[in-house]
Formats: sequence, structure tokens, C-alpha cells
Amino acid sequence: MVKEWPTEIGDVLILRTSLSYTVYAVGSVATPGQHDFAHSQQVRHVPTHAEAVKTAKAIVAPHGRIYLLDIDTAEWSQISD
Repeated sequence: MVKEWPTEIGDVLILRTSLSYTVYAVGSVATPGQHDFAHSQQVRHVPTHAEAVKTAKAIVAPHGRIYLLDIDTAEWSQISD
């Protein structure tokens, strides 16, 4: 079964992990369905959820959405205002 990722160009993706310590990676979505930053140049790493959301809001396109993906659990959520 192929997983459908909800991201579109103009969205911002926040990846969260807390395996050894909690860190957030924030970057713009460059391709529809993007779920990682394997080929991204502009990724910011921040230590808190609040900083991740602030960073995401600064770079999201006017029509874009902000998604949080917990890479430890594979849980997706959309962050709204």
C-alpha cells in the first residue's frame, strides 16, 4: 500500500524526534507529498515546539499549511493559527 502524504508545494513541514533528545527540523515543501528533507538545502533545526512553529509561520506561503510529523511514531498533524 502506498502512503499518501498530505504536503503540497508552499506548505512547511516540521519533523520532530525525541529518541535521544527532542529536536525539530523545519523546512519548506518543495515537492508534493514530501515527508522528509532528504534533498532540501534550507532546513532549520530548533529545540522547542514553539520555536518550530514560529519558524514555520515565517516561511509558509500565503496559501500554505504547516504540518508536524513525529518521525518516531509516524503521526501527522496540521498546525493552525
